[in-house]
Amino acid sequence: MAKLSGVFDGVVNEFKKVAWPTQKELIDNTIIVIVFSIILSVFIFGVDQVYSTALEFIYK
Repeated sequence: MAKLSGVFDGVVNEFKKVAWPTQKELIDNTIIVIVFSIILSVFIFGVDQVYSTALEFIYK
């Protein structure tokens, strides 16, 4: 039981060292991730459409 208690104490100590983001940083970073994900999705969709059209043209 003492080992388990020592593990939890270590976890608590490590969590105290973490530099947690402020609410503004969290919101800003979340918006950046969402916007980048949308942009990347649109790009992949566009490339897929170009390849699909090219292959359709080649095989017809």
